[in-house]
This record gives sequence, C-alpha cells and structure tokens, in this order.
Amino acid sequence: MSTEVAAVAAPVDAVESVPAVESASAGGSWRELFRGGTGLLVVGLLLLEFATAMQYFAVAVVMPLVAHDLNAERSYGWLLGSYGMAMIAAAPLTPGITARLGRMRTAGLASVVFVVGGVLAAVAGSAVVFVAARVFQGFGSGVLTTFGVSAVAHSIPERLRKRVYSLISAMWLLPAFVGPVYASAVSDLLGWRWALTLVLPLVVVGRALVVRRAGAVQQTRSREVRTPPFARVLILILGCLLLLGGTSVKSAIGQIIAVCGLLLVAAAARKLLPAGERGPRLAVVAMLTLSLGYSGLDAMATVIARSGFGSSIAAASAVLTCDAVAWSTVAFLQPKFYERWKLSTGTAGVVGALLVAVPVAGLPVMLAAHLSSGTAMPLMWVAFLVSGSGMGFIYTNLPVTAVGVADKSATDAYAAGLVLAESMGASLGSMIGGGLYSYGLQRGLSAWHALAVAVGALSVSLIATVFVAVAIRRHLRA
Repeated sequence: MSTEVAAVAAPVDAVESVPAVESASAGGSWRELFRGGTGLLVVGLLLLEFATAMQYFAVAVVMPLVAHDLNAERSYGWLLGSYGMAMIAAAPLTPGITARLGRMRTAGLASVVFVVGGVLAAVAGSAVVFVAARVFQGFGSGVLTTFGVSAVAHSIPERLRKRVYSLISAMWLLPAFVGPVYASAVSDLLGWRWALTLVLPLVVVGRALVVRRAGAVQQTRSREVRTPPFARVLILILGCLLLLGGTSVKSAIGQIIAVCGLLLVAAAARKLLPAGERGPRLAVVAMLTLSLGYSGLDAMATVIARSGFGSSIAAASAVLTCDAVAWSTVAFLQPKFYERWKLSTGTAGVVGALLVAVPVAGLPVMLAAHLSSGTAMPLMWVAFLVSGSGMGFIYTNLPVTAVGVADKSATDAYAAGLVLAESMGASLGSMIGGGLYSYGLQRGLSAWHALAVAVGALSVSLIATVFVAVAIRRHLRA
C-alpha cells in the first residue's frame, strides 16, 4: 500500500521546487557512507541500535518475570516508566553538559552510567533497586542518544544522513525475529538477569566507536548551548511522576493527580523544547505527537490482542513482529523510493504520517464491535504492517529536518529537543494508554470498550501528526 501511495505522490513532487536541504539528503552512495572515519561512526551507531532493539525485546519478554521475582506486580508502571522518565530528564540537560565537559568526556561518562545501570538492574534484589538501576540506565541512554543524533549532524555530510537514519531503523529487522526468541531461551536456561546482561558488550563496543569518531569533531561553541533552568526539568519529572502515580491509584483522586501531572508535563515541555526556525521546530513537534500515539499503541498492542480480541500469546506477539519488520524494511529501502519516485522529504513525511494514522484509526471501531479473534487478528496484523511501513517513511525524515538548522551552533539543541520529544512521547503514550484503559475498567466498561477509548485517544495524536507533517511540507516547499 505504501508503494501505491508514493507512486501517486511522485508526479506532484516532480514539478516542485525542492530546496537544497531536500535534494541533498537523498544523495550519496552506500560505498561513500562506509569509508574511513565516517564508516566507523556508522558501524558504531548500527551496533548501538542493534543492542537497543535486542534490549527492547528482552525487556518486553522478561518484565513479567522481573515483576514476579521482585514481588512488584502492583508496581508494573514504575518498572516500565522509570527508564523513559530518566531519558526525558537527560535530553534537555545534554547540550549544557556537553558544553561544559566536552564531547569525549560526556559520552564516556554516559557510557559508564548506562553500563552500571544495566548491571545493577541484572543483580537487583528488590523493585526499588531495579527501578533505580533503570533510572541510571535511562539517563545514560538519553545522553548518548542525543550525542548520537548530534554526531550524525556534525560528522556526516548532509547528503548521506538519510541513508544513515534508514540503516539505523533497518537494524530493528533482525531483532524483531531473534529478540523474543533470545530473551525467552536465555531466561529459560540462565534466568532473566542474563537476558538483560548479555547485550551490554555490544553497547560498549558501539559506543566506543561512536565516541572515537565523534570526539574528533570540533564542537561548535555558542552562548545558546547551555543547561536549561533546572526548575523546568524538575517540573517535567514531577509531572511524569504525578501522571505515573495517578494512573496507579484506583480512585477518582488518582485520575485528578494524573491530569495535573499531564498539565505540568505540557507546561514544562513547552519551555524545554527548542523554539526558533519553523521547519526544525515542527519536526520536533511531529516527533512528539508521533511517538506519543505510535509508542502508546505499540505498548498496548499485546493487551489489545489478548484482552480485546481474545487471541493467543503467539498471535499477540506477531503484532509487534509485523510492526518492526515493516518499519525496518521500508526504512532501509527508503532511498530507493526517493530515487525512483523523486520523493521530497516533505511529501514522504506526509505519506508516512497518513500510512501510520489511517490503519490504526480503525482499531477503536473493531474493539467496539467486539470482533472475534479469527476476524480481528488478521486485520490487526495488516493494520500494524501498514502503520509500520508509514513509520519507515516519516521517522527517518524527522531527524533530517530537525538538525537541518541554518544556525549550526543550534544543532545540539535541536538534537536534544528531538530526543526529548521522542522519549517524552513514548513515555506519555504508555502512561496515557494504560491509564485510560484502567480508568475505563474502573468505570465498569468492558475490556474491549475500555481499550477502544484508550486506542481512540492515542489515534488522535497520530492524526495530529498528519497535520504537522503537512505544515512541514509547506515550509520546505516555501
């Protein structure tokens, strides 16, 4: 379906006056990308993404075992949300930390924090220690993710960046197949602690390559690259804590607390997200709405399949595989689509946003109709296949637009804003989806109707992404 839509859009872009930032991003070659120091940086980034994907699937598989062993079934939200909250805190602080410590020292310290957090999580004997370890790991990951986006902008020519982001997304293809199998097998043979530990060496090697290459690039100094007011970061974290705590309380007071937390998050995010050039700013906003809706649906996918449609565990897990495979494949092939159909960055973003939003918008209707598993699951697989294909288009475009800022001294700020928007959206999506589902059950709704409300709310965020993508396209054409 994505190919057909792209083919229809091609004649429109063929006559557009495409800005240099768009045409340049589609150029370059794979051979040029893997030469010399640039090749080392790309290999390091790919290893990091592979390790991240393996860890994502490992955590998704072993978390029920963690909750059971640590007697933390009632703290499930904290086990999942602590990592994302720490990433949210790290992203806005990274430019200021980097300006004070330098690239090499910042990345080195963040790598140590990440690995130490991973080891502590693997040896944790209580839920409190595990949550604290995930906070360490999330903060280190937030700093290093921001560092990686910034390293691409500083170290890789603009014409090659889209290929880099396509490769990074494609690195989820293999883990989508082997990740759940790896985590299940290692957990059965050695325990869940080893499943979380064995991927850490990949992280160390990948980050060493990234730090070695990016550290050779001179950092652009600017008075604008500074740590934001710490009070705003504290307000942001407080809002997340209230949102997470409120959704964990089964009462009306809990819902009020959650709403207050959401308002605090919105107020703090408005001050922390970068403001300036229209195109990069819109890309950051699009990443926020896209991550909120899509990551929330991704986190709720197995619940939708199991509780909403009554499917088996295998059928529910297949939803995530369909999503990851489609996303990775389309992201990897995206340069071919650009060359064949002369797609501009703006049009590809709009096509991707539509492909993401339209299929999943039908899920609330399917849930409200209470379709049988035999009917609903094939439709859900197709919906996530198409939606994942859309992510392959739009997700790789947003970093290109966000860091394509005219004032190069602001590159680090926009890279941090992009990571903040993604981590914030992913965390909020999980909290909002799960919170609305729990609230619906408390109000006496059936599981499928409560899920319909939650999925409908997340779909609104994806529809908003379509409008932002259209605004980005208009800006790039102008």
